[in-house]
Formats: sequence, C-alpha cells, structure tokens
Amino acid sequence: MSDTGGGHRAVAEAIAAAFAHEYDSRYHVQLLDAIKTCAAFPFNHMPGWYLPVVNLSARGWGFLFKSSNNRAVARLALILTRWFSARGFKKFFRDHSFDLVISVHPLLLTVPRRILHKMGARARFVSVVADLIDTHRLWFDPGVEACFVPTEVARQHARHYRVPAEKIFLSGLPVNLNFTHSRDDAPADKPAHRARLNLNPERVTVLLVGGGEGMGPVYSIARAIARARVPVQLVVIAGRNKNLYHQLAQTAWEIPVVVQGFVTNMPEWMRAADVLITKAGPVTISEALACGLPLILSGYLPGQESGNVDYVIENQIGVYCPTPKQIVHTLTEWLAPGNETLAQIAARARRIARPNAAVEIVRKLDEIMNNK
Repeated sequence: MSDTGGGHRAVAEAIAAAFAHEYDSRYHVQLLDAIKTCAAFPFNHMPGWYLPVVNLSARGWGFLFKSSNNRAVARLALILTRWFSARGFKKFFRDHSFDLVISVHPLLLTVPRRILHKMGARARFVSVVADLIDTHRLWFDPGVEACFVPTEVARQHARHYRVPAEKIFLSGLPVNLNFTHSRDDAPADKPAHRARLNLNPERVTVLLVGGGEGMGPVYSIARAIARARVPVQLVVIAGRNKNLYHQLAQTAWEIPVVVQGFVTNMPEWMRAADVLITKAGPVTISEALACGLPLILSGYLPGQESGNVDYVIENQIGVYCPTPKQIVHTLTEWLAPGNETLAQIAARARRIARPNAAVEIVRKLDEIMNNK
C-alpha cells in the first residue's frame, strides 16, 4: 500500500483487522507503505505529493489518470516504477520473510510481483482493487494468484485486461469491521446512536465530511445549510484540516452544529446520521452503504472517482449536488413531510452493501494459503 489518498490505507487496515478477527494470531500482518520504504529518492516522497497535487489541479490529475490508462503509457509507468523501486524491493524481500503479499495499490502490483518471481520466492501474490468503477489498467495483472474486485464493473475490467476468470473474486470493497453489523440497524436505532454521541436524539442528523484531510468546500456547504435553516443538526468532520476546524468552531451557527476534527469512530457517526454529504471516495461510499445511509455527493476527483458518481445515481442510493445551493434544495426536498425518499434510498443502500468484504477476502486467502 501507500498513503497516496486515504483509501489504500483504509482498505489495508480493514484486511489486517479481518485477519486478526478471523484467525487471531495465526497470521502476522505487516502494513507497508512500499513507496516510502522501497522507492529511491525523491520518489519515496510521493505520498506527500499526492494531496498538494490534487488540491492544486484536480483536472490535471484527471488528465494524468486518463492519459496514462492506455497500453503504451502504462508500460512506461511500469518501467519508471521498476527503475526507482527495484533495488528497494529486492532489499526488502531479501531482508524479510513472508508467505503472502497483498497489493492494494496499482503502482505496487506488477513490478514487485515480477521481482518476487525472478528472485524465486514462493510467497503468494494477490491484489485487492480499491476503486469501484474507474479502475486503471495497472490494477490488473494476470500473474497474480487472486484478484479481488469490489463491483461487477471492476470484474469486467479485470477480464478485459486478461485476468483469468478463475482468479477473479467479486468481494466488495473492504471496510472497517465495525461496519459489519451496521446494515442490521433499523431507523428506530438512530436516536440511541445519537444519544451516545451527545447529539439530540430526536433531531434529523446530517453528517458532512471531507475525508481524513478535510478536503473540498466543506465550510461553504455547512454555511449554506445553516443559513437556509434546514431543520437538522449538522455534524461536520474536519479531519486533519486544523484551519477548517478552527473556522467551523469559531462560527456562530443558525442551527445546531457539532464540529469534530479527525475521528476514529466514523462507524458511530454514520449510524447516528440520516444523510451523508461527501465527495465520491470509494471507501466512504462503501461505508455509507453498510449503514444504509443516503448519499449527497458534493464532488469527485476526476479520474478514479468520476464513475463513482454514476454508480451512486444509477443504483439510486444518492444524488450528485456540486453546489451548496443544490445540496440545500435536496435536503429540503428529502425532509418535506410525507416524503419517503430517504427511507427508500436507505433500503436500497442496505441491499447492495457488502460490509463483510474484508472477512470474505481473508477467508478466501486462508483457503489459498492452505491449498484448499
């Protein structure tokens, strides 16, 4: 994995937790940011470049994603990756003993797998695709022992890029194990979840998030909802964005607003909420589905998140509202007396959720490791 965006680490941590949950100490799992550890200078600093680049020019990132998603450019990307990381991978593989490698990053798949093979290592190598719809061709390597995909669209992409059908497993996207039982929550359970978080148990709750880094127009959206006096209590998760946190905390609000920084109990906040406003990140969408939580997508990262918007709309589990004004309009409409839209969306979300994805994956990996 690598910390180029929070999704790769979240998926890796979910898989590690599932191993511990299912098999206790039978497996020792190590999480490795392979770019930081194995890449040569200055490429080992790439995880720190990701957010500044995306924030500076999301469209530029989208262009890079799309232009690299062809055979010739992808081949060049692999050559470059091997050039700046081969020595580091060889050293790491020589210095550490392991039986299974799980890749959750498209740049950390084909190159290390080929290096392992050439070194004669017997370790199994599998991949877990961490994008829902717009999956880059570098996610798919026919040489892996297993390729776990989150959606039917991703499965079709794997076949298109010649991963053998018997190696592809449609598992869903791994999420925190605390979401496993969220799908069984009934609407009547929400007041109790809200009370545990010191929220008004009886007030409709909207959760607004900008990811772990507090990205996007979070403040503008919060102000629009408050100024319109939408009859809700608003919970805003600012993540690690301290400037955003202080700006939110110092604002005089027209409605009840609870401001949080970086949280480690996101399942609890989602269970307490009636609506989630977020950008179209794959992990957040999958977590919302596990909680039966209607989605308002406020934006997306061009490239790998573009298709997530279509996924949400086509499955009728949410809407895309790129402006604060549209978000206010949608909330007002959904909360109108007699409107059953929220309940209908929540039911559809629960039907397509795969909260047990991480557990399903590690059980299959246990079969592979034991040659069952």
